[in-house]
Amino acid sequence: MSELLNALAGWGVNVAIAITALRTNLLRSILTTLGVMIGVFSVILAVAVGNGAQVSVNQQIATLGSNMAIVVPEPERANGPPRPGDRGRLTERDGEAIARQVPGVNAVAPQIRTSVQMVTGGRSASTQAIGSTEEYGSISNLATSDGRFLTGSDVGAATRVVVIGQTVADKLFVDINPIGETVRINRVPFTVIGLLESKGSNLGNDNDDQIIMPISTLRQRLSTGLAQGPDDVTLLFVGFEDEDSLVAGDREIKSLLRARYRVSKGKITPFTVRTTKEIAETSGQVTQIFQAVLVAIASISLLVGGIGIMNIMLVSVTERTREIGLRMALGAKRRDIRNQFLVEAAVLCLIGGAIGLTLAMVAAAVFQQVAEFPAPIGWDTAVLAVAFSAVIGLVFGGYPAIRASRLSPIEALRSE
Repeated sequence: MSELLNALAGWGVNVAIAITALRTNLLRSILTTLGVMIGVFSVILAVAVGNGAQVSVNQQIATLGSNMAIVVPEPERANGPPRPGDRGRLTERDGEAIARQVPGVNAVAPQIRTSVQMVTGGRSASTQAIGSTEEYGSISNLATSDGRFLTGSDVGAATRVVVIGQTVADKLFVDINPIGETVRINRVPFTVIGLLESKGSNLGNDNDDQIIMPISTLRQRLSTGLAQGPDDVTLLFVGFEDEDSLVAGDREIKSLLRARYRVSKGKITPFTVRTTKEIAETSGQVTQIFQAVLVAIASISLLVGGIGIMNIMLVSVTERTREIGLRMALGAKRRDIRNQFLVEAAVLCLIGGAIGLTLAMVAAAVFQQVAEFPAPIGWDTAVLAVAFSAVIGLVFGGYPAIRASRLSPIEALRSE
């Protein structure tokens, strides 16, 4: 126990000497910490932005729904994107076949999407109209904060009703409850029956800037641009019971649709199937690469800061040669001299790291408020950043410290 206390007391003395030396050359110490401070600031902010990108992607995928497959009428080519001449095909009947024949399917929601112009009370707004069925709400985790969602009766009767997002409501109805109000969509009157719960924005995409109406109504009343067939759709949302059934269902959907379209082996399929699990994995890989590139670029400034620490510590050794010789003459061992300069470099970097961390947290908070983009900095990242800054001090301060410990006491005392 006494040996441990003596060791701690020795390190405490080294810290006190380091702080005194840094205060003696205050301006130089401040300028030296700038490199480490900027490096730590850049690395932490890069990690925060990368984490924020991952959070945004996960939120965006969550708005689509969980355990879901998305089928689009886009030919799937093994060697690159589809050619301009390739044409896909997907119909409501395909969705009905998937619901009947693919195990583990909870619901299928066919969709038609088109841009529309809405007008009411002298106000107008352009938005995206989604024509679908009552299953679309459950598959996509959509709920109404006021009013109701579509029903089977709405779809069957092709009623002119619409559920609107919060952004659309803010544009068209100021201080007015939109439920029951009439809006003209591409000059066709519709009744607002529901207001969707807000889902916010992700990666610049406003999830509340949309309206939903019965697919039959959109097909009959509005121009969709789908001229291939009477029940063609823009895409299908297929909801599954769990992740296991989703993985198996992905293969089942492809097999079923290939059989329905009589696609022989080796031929291009007129559709593409993507699952939320695949989208999440691909997006995760992309954001990890993005974050790694950001951290690598930011680490260059940290490396420059470490080199600056080494240069200043070499200057400090040169300036304090007589002090080193005097300490050795009074009985200080080589390891004491080495530890003194190592601690001084570590303290210098710790101060720079703490300031860099503080600035990064402030910048991340401002970034989240201004850009509405998440930039989380966890406590593990903060602690790791400060500890890493101390390691930078030990690594780059190692050579000057060893050089100081190897000075000859007699030659050191003779220096001017």
